[in-house]
Amino acid sequence: MPRFKYRAMDKKGSVTEGFLTAPNLASLTEVLRGQGQMLLSGVVAPEKPAVAPGAPAPAAAAAPMMKVVKTNKRLTEAEIITFNNQLQLMVRSSVPIVETLGILAAQQTNRTFAAILQSIADAVTGGNSLTAAFGQYPKVFDRVYLSLLEAGEKSGTLPHMLERISEHLAFKASIRARAKSAMIYPAVVMGTAFVVVLGLIVFVLPNFAEVFEQFDAELPPVTRFLLFLSHTLRHYWFAYIGAAGMIGWSFWSWLKDENHGLAVETIMLNTPVVGPLMKAIILARISRTLGELLKAGVIIIKALELTEATAGDVVFARMIAETRRVVTGGMAVSVGFTHCDHMPNMVPCILAGAEKAGRLPEALAFLATFYETEIDATLKDFFAVLEPIFVVFLGVTIGGIALAFLVPIFKLGGIVQ
Repeated sequence: MPRFKYRAMDKKGSVTEGFLTAPNLASLTEVLRGQGQMLLSGVVAPEKPAVAPGAPAPAAAAAPMMKVVKTNKRLTEAEIITFNNQLQLMVRSSVPIVETLGILAAQQTNRTFAAILQSIADAVTGGNSLTAAFGQYPKVFDRVYLSLLEAGEKSGTLPHMLERISEHLAFKASIRARAKSAMIYPAVVMGTAFVVVLGLIVFVLPNFAEVFEQFDAELPPVTRFLLFLSHTLRHYWFAYIGAAGMIGWSFWSWLKDENHGLAVETIMLNTPVVGPLMKAIILARISRTLGELLKAGVIIIKALELTEATAGDVVFARMIAETRRVVTGGMAVSVGFTHCDHMPNMVPCILAGAEKAGRLPEALAFLATFYETEIDATLKDFFAVLEPIFVVFLGVTIGGIALAFLVPIFKLGGIVQ
């Protein structure tokens, strides 16, 4: 009868390891369930080879190999959130983790995700830790997810940590949705304006051009430019598309340079209305991520490193890098947060008080909630300012084009009379 090396978790969340003899993995699961434990992983323990007297001890066994699935199809954020919620529910219900992963893999409509979950289940069955198995897919499960999962696995609080991961993922989705909502309205208005202006230039202006040619009238510079633009757009449209693509690619390449990105983001942070909205989004993200990691027991240096990677802004990422350097030197987190011109004075003051009281994670959670509320309030101001700006912009653009052609027509009418 095989001897299994197992890892199991009791109802209190404590993880234990040991050896048990059982006919198969299903029987081992039932034995542990009878003892009030949930099987996390189980692998047949190799028999120890006999060692001759005086012979060297055998080398330690290498870590179990894991088969990694190629993730060609990108997984959506909604799929990850749904999976984690289901994983949390089943783990809390004391369903063995390998069985849980198999069930969740079987019900996935995304075949890539199903293959990933099955490979994770196989890796855990083979004796790998849950964190190591998940860690083979960094494009699916980011470093914050893996750090929280590792903290839960090591501390024996996996169900509770999965709940925190669900909250963190929901927060990320909420922040991203709010950021998108801030961009959708300007994009729709600008897109509409572009289509209307393009339609006027390409389809309406050529009719006026024929009238002006018949009378051989002298036209204002603006009218001549618009007629030239209309002609080239109709006959050389491919050149405009190529030029737009080159300009976009060049700007994107220029923006990838950290110093250039820093300059653009600094300008945006100093822009009225847009700046406060960006700060609220970034500070909510930083506070929530750092607070969750510290609450999970992740050491402060690693927590700052992970927060820096997920900041989403060069200016604040550099501030967190400076904070990490300061903390490594033995100073407080609040000191590092003062090294940023765009950081509200309130934040380091709150953190300084929290550090003295030993309540830094709670203070960060409070700041995250506060800035989430600020995002909603700032969004209202953002849209309130944008609406009249876009109305004026559309009026000036379309009215300017109309005047550029109506004025010469009125002059022609006077000449004919």
